[in-house]
Amino acid sequence: MKVAMFLHLLLLLALNTQPLLAAEPEPVVDKQGNPLVPGVGYYVWPLWADEGGLTLGQTRNKTCPLDVIRDPSFIGSPVAFYAEGLGHIPTLTDLTIDFPVFTVCNEPTVWRISKQGAGIWFVSTGGNPYDIRSKFKIERLEGDHAYEIYSFRFCPGVPGTPCAPVGTFEDVDGTKVMAVGDNIEPYYVRFQKVFTNGQEKKPSSIV
Repeated sequence: MKVAMFLHLLLLLALNTQPLLAAEPEPVVDKQGNPLVPGVGYYVWPLWADEGGLTLGQTRNKTCPLDVIRDPSFIGSPVAFYAEGLGHIPTLTDLTIDFPVFTVCNEPTVWRISKQGAGIWFVSTGGNPYDIRSKFKIERLEGDHAYEIYSFRFCPGVPGTPCAPVGTFEDVDGTKVMAVGDNIEPYYVRFQKVFTNGQEKKPSSIV
């Protein structure tokens, strides 16, 4: 993407975002209180249920790339996280986020933002760990809770760039797409390590 286009994107995001408060990164933990392990699959569930997790779907009559959606009737697909040079997944740190699943699209399942209209960017796939459009962070919700609560932010670790929450955008067909942009509020989540019969689940197929 050309520099001018990216600057245009950042300026639009800045209209409806606030910078992160100064804080120290800390390990992100799952529902059981265990630190997230890079490259391991986790379900990303909403606060109110152990289903309705994040997965991949086709939106706006297109096939590829697939977008990141919420499916209330589905447990979700495994999501993996990577932090360069680290053996754990911290908050407030540039992350590469990926779905370790096989899809009909012959392209990476790394998250990235993809412009869809005035003031709205879907969280899509086809990303690259070295692309600024694929830089996301996890932020912990402050306060005392029964378990840790988190949200995602599109927040490249580049001086002068804004941070914007990743939330839900309801598309014209009712699909709940993860998105960044005008009037998008944070979507709060928990993480559950993926197990099958006591073993970590292997990559599966989707879509």
